[in-house]
Amino acid sequence: MQRVTMVWMGVGLLACQQDTNINRIRTAPEAEITWPEPQSIIRQGEGDILFSAIATDSFDASPNLDLTWTLDDGAETFTTEADTDGQSTLPLNVDGLELGEHKIELVVTDSDDMTATVGLTWLLQGPISAPTVEITAPDDGAFFAPGEEIAFRGIAEDEGTDPDDLDFAWSSDRDGELDGALSGNGESALFIDDLSTGTHEITLTVTDPDDDQAIDTISVSIGDVVDPAEPGDLVFSEMMINPQVVSDEAGEWVELYNTASYAIDVAGYTFKDNDFDTYILEGPLLVAGKDYIVLCADTNPSRNGGVSCDGAFKRATSDALALGNNTDEVILERPDGVVIDQVFYDSRWFTAGVATGLDPDFLDADVNDTNDRWCDQTTVISSGGEPGTPGRENDDCD
Repeated sequence: MQRVTMVWMGVGLLACQQDTNINRIRTAPEAEITWPEPQSIIRQGEGDILFSAIATDSFDASPNLDLTWTLDDGAETFTTEADTDGQSTLPLNVDGLELGEHKIELVVTDSDDMTATVGLTWLLQGPISAPTVEITAPDDGAFFAPGEEIAFRGIAEDEGTDPDDLDFAWSSDRDGELDGALSGNGESALFIDDLSTGTHEITLTVTDPDDDQAIDTISVSIGDVVDPAEPGDLVFSEMMINPQVVSDEAGEWVELYNTASYAIDVAGYTFKDNDFDTYILEGPLLVAGKDYIVLCADTNPSRNGGVSCDGAFKRATSDALALGNNTDEVILERPDGVVIDQVFYDSRWFTAGVATGLDPDFLDADVNDTNDRWCDQTTVISSGGEPGTPGRENDDCD
């Protein structure tokens, strides 16, 4: 009886062991990429990007699972490990990748060679930075007849933005927003034939998806050109005689106002005093009707006190003109010798470091001969900080 019993117990034990092996169900692991979300935007220039995932299995502990990451269908392959909670990260340097859409895939394999595969696509953009922009046509200072079609063109780029995602906007300081531009692939073109008469500051503004902006500006003039000018068509309207933030050799400038309704090209005209100083203006040098022109001893704002200039007169050579800090004269003379305007001044007319300006209600070649219509300017528009309104309406002399 005992032997039978022992045999029966052995068989029963064997049966239990076999049932255990037969009843274990093999299941594939589970995997999820927890960061980034599909179609997320990832930027270059921010160091390694950490892709995160969680991997688990019903039989194998997470650290025993094999995790293989694949970038862009096999372009690069990486392996990582999961911690006891199944968390795993992949540090990826994206600075060398092409901008645009990329795909990341994770394959998790357990001890039974069963796998789970998850993947997603994401968008790579360049570092966050401001765009750059340049107006390539027409030339700065170009002149056009009324009704003539003008082709404005500009280009822009942004290290972190697809060129098609840049927004272009054209505007004029006279006419406001200029609609109708054709823009794409980092370029913009605007064809327009109805700009108002006068000188326009044309601005091209480019905005990227991060709302960073860049601008470029040029000046164009619209009007009929009349040459020669008649006496009084151009009048001296403002002068910086004795600048203080920079030397006289760099910071002197004069402004003239075109009282006529038509544009005048003063190239070849003589800017002189009543003694020996004289300079023949080089051009083309157009001043639109009812507009200003600024002539500077140095046209570079980084050297002249931050003044925007239209043309130049030489000061430090034999064929040059200097504005005396006591009694002196400024004369604009036509190539045939006809005087267009002249002003004789002395030290009572101005203050050192301040531009003296003609009252804007008296822009006349006869009225500007006396100093009671001139006064120190108070408005500051130059980056150098000295009062003056070169190229703009003067302050009142009340």
